[in-house]
Amino acid sequence: MDISEFIEQKGTYLKADVVKQNPNAVFVITDEAVLVENEFKGQKNMRVHVHGEFNQTPFILDLSKTNSRTIAKALGTDTKKWISHKLYLEVYKTKTSDGKLTEAINIAKVE
Repeated sequence: MDISEFIEQKGTYLKADVVKQNPNAVFVITDEAVLVENEFKGQKNMRVHVHGEFNQTPFILDLSKTNSRTIAKALGTDTKKWISHKLYLEVYKTKTSDGKLTEAINIAKVE
C-alpha cells in the first residue's frame, strides 16, 4: 500500500519540508498580502501572510521581516503589486529561541 497521498501536507501554511521536497518549484502570489498578529510563547508580533500556489496547491506563506523586505526591495511595499509574481524558495537551518535547530523558508529570488 502506498500512503504518499495520506502523508502529504494538507495544511494551510507552506512548510519547509514541502519546499525541501520540491527544490525547483515556485510560489506564485495570488492575492494581496495581509498583516496578522501572531502570539508565540506569550509574545505578540506582527507577520505578513501571502496567499499563493506552490506546485499548483494553495498555501499561505508566513513571511518573516527579512523575507518581507526581500520582496519589498524587488516589488515595492504595495502588496497589491506583488500579485502574480514568483518567489523562488529555499530551505535553511536556523536556531529557535530555545536553541534548537529547525528548518525555515528563505526567498532566494523574486520575479
